[in-house]
Amino acid sequence: MISLQGVTFIHLLKTNKLTMKKLQKLQKGNKVAVLSPSFAAPAIFPKVFELGLQRIRDEFGLEPVEYPTTRKLNASAEDRTRDIIAAFFDPEIKAVIASIGGDDQVTYIHKMSPEVFLKNPKPFLGYSDNSHLCNFLFQHGIPSYYGACVMTQFAMQGEMDRYTVENIRHALFDSGEYEINS
Repeated sequence: MISLQGVTFIHLLKTNKLTMKKLQKLQKGNKVAVLSPSFAAPAIFPKVFELGLQRIRDEFGLEPVEYPTTRKLNASAEDRTRDIIAAFFDPEIKAVIASIGGDDQVTYIHKMSPEVFLKNPKPFLGYSDNSHLCNFLFQHGIPSYYGACVMTQFAMQGEMDRYTVENIRHALFDSGEYEINS
């Protein structure tokens, strides 16, 4: 097995030994965690963040749940790790959505134990610095969705892009294959 950090999954894919877990689909009324695994932009732009939260409620019928570091600037990596683990551990939380990206997940994501994620797989949506968490989940056979952060896609001015809404809806609520049209 290739032992280099970050490339193990390539070997697993080539040998067909990586099996992705099937994630439970959401239903209206489900709770979703809203975290800031990197930059706590909601602390600086609360109105934008509130718009994103309202869209999660209105467009998707989901109930966003904030964690202690979601709006806490300069939260420690340890505190943000605790929030991520708590969100995946909580059986009432059916998906996890990042508030926005950032620039330091690479310093701590690789230190997390995969145990809680393997026992409680659930959809994760995030982009930018959240690619580190997406990759961590992927290496452990847990699908994630790159994109759709609260402060950007959910909080679009005017209204959410219909293409984005359709694809988020499919990712979270629908089963089966889905062709993405551009």
